[in-house]
Amino acid sequence: MRATWLSSFITDTIYLAVGAWSSRLVGSPLQRAIARRRYGALAASYDADVIPQDGYLAPIETALDRLPATPMEVLDVSTGTGAVVGVLMHRFPGCRGAAVDLSPVMLAHAARHARERGWSVRLAAADAGCLPFREGTFDLVTVQNAFPVPGELVRVLRPGGWVVMSYSAGGSVLPWIVRSLTGQLRALGCQEVETRRVGSGRYFLAQRPGGTVHA
Repeated sequence: MRATWLSSFITDTIYLAVGAWSSRLVGSPLQRAIARRRYGALAASYDADVIPQDGYLAPIETALDRLPATPMEVLDVSTGTGAVVGVLMHRFPGCRGAAVDLSPVMLAHAARHARERGWSVRLAAADAGCLPFREGTFDLVTVQNAFPVPGELVRVLRPGGWVVMSYSAGGSVLPWIVRSLTGQLRALGCQEVETRRVGSGRYFLAQRPGGTVHA
């Protein structure tokens, strides 16, 4: 399990550093090829080896505790096998969910979980750098342990909607990475931008300016 956590820490650090430096890599042919290959190979063991890590969902659970209202339209980006979708469906019964991932193999596992557990969620193959949704579609957009593309995440939010970027093992990333990502969110006009370390992880939470998402 220690080796799995170390791998997660390295991966989260890379994801956050790339997001802080430049999101242009996300969606490039190289990134798409690497992601499909890597996560296609990991998919079969992901639920057994990665998700059970201690504190894996703690950052996103803490961030969701901060929401002042109940979202009705939610999107999980780079959903993997759907762990965060399960959290959203449990927390917000009756919400309408959507989830995307670049790996067809990961999506197949997420689809199986959705069928078995009765989640109301639409699944689609897509990369985080070019989401197949119109501007202002969702009340809440989440991304867990994946490349953050703040511009796309905020674009598909309704006014008053919230974005959560969470990293299970990314709590101790360098300060310039944290400053860059919070600065990007503020540059996009987001309000209530905050980031907090939770155990070994970290979340970034921000609200798109405009109306209010009502309970």
